Amino acid sequence: MAGLGLCGIAALALLPAMKENPLARWILTETLAPARVLPLIGLGAAFALVGRRVLGTGGVLFGLGVAGGLFAEDRLLAVLDAVPQASTHLFLTGPISYFVVGAALASGERLRGFLAPTAALILGAMVALAIKLTDPSLHAPAYTWTPVLVACWVVAAVAMTLRANRRGWFSIFGRILGSWLVAIGLLYGGASILPKRQPALPPPMAIPEPPDRAIIPDNRSLQPP
Repeated sequence: MAGLGLCGIAALALLPAMKENPLARWILTETLAPARVLPLIGLGAAFALVGRRVLGTGGVLFGLGVAGGLFAEDRLLAVLDAVPQASTHLFLTGPISYFVVGAALASGERLRGFLAPTAALILGAMVALAIKLTDPSLHAPAYTWTPVLVACWVVAAVAMTLRANRRGWFSIFGRILGSWLVAIGLLYGGASILPKRQPALPPPMAIPEPPDRAIIPDNRSLQPP
């Protein structure tokens, strides 16, 4: 699955016909952007560290989150708009995605069984909102379902690959990756919420006073008739 997906990405990036396709360009620049893909990779890593029941529950909740973000977009945006300056940063979909996935990875095995499905639900909603907010078309179906399928492919490919090649040190690496994601989410979210500093205005320049005009005598009266 991972190999077929990578071949498809290479085709989108290298084939001349695909380079001229607006949908292909948008997928490469937005859907497959590192900032958008990293939380999906983290969720796939979290799914690789849980049991089968939790994995199935997380997959269902991820789909429900995507559906909720697509069909309840206005309500979710109204809730996120309560955060200062959220509308100027994609309604904080990025920081929320990083934080919830990082918390699920950084937690222990007991908490991960609960936090991973919860993170899948929230991440699915954030992915759907990000798709809607960056859609350059007039709500064309291809611009909605194609990035959704790409997101599902990333999560499934990472989870299945890691589960098939699971090692004992994966849990330690998962906690390290989770702590990084939490830190990125907090830094990114804090930088988005903080108000921007207005540049200090330079002091007003003193306008020099015009020099006194020299009084030029009228020599016409001194001229001889």
